[in-house]
Amino acid sequence: MSRPRPATPAEIGDGQDRLVDVHGPEVHPDLRRAVLARMQPGDQLWRCPRRGAPRGLLGLLGMGQRDVVIEWWLLDAEGDLIEAFWEE
Repeated sequence: MSRPRPATPAEIGDGQDRLVDVHGPEVHPDLRRAVLARMQPGDQLWRCPRRGAPRGLLGLLGMGQRDVVIEWWLLDAEGDLIEAFWEE
């Protein structure tokens, strides 16, 4: 997966981190392949909306527009991060 892209309001949903089914329709096929290549029994995939860094001239002051990107976290059975993915 490459650079993050701005998430749409529909993708952001309620803005909360949540567990997702790796085979569910919201998981893009490229992401699913990358996750399944690393996933072991007991691992979990989480969908985590995050705010990006401020952009534009005001971003230098920390006050610019901020996009929301969706991070996908692959966690092991103990809840430790295995890898993070970002949507293209």
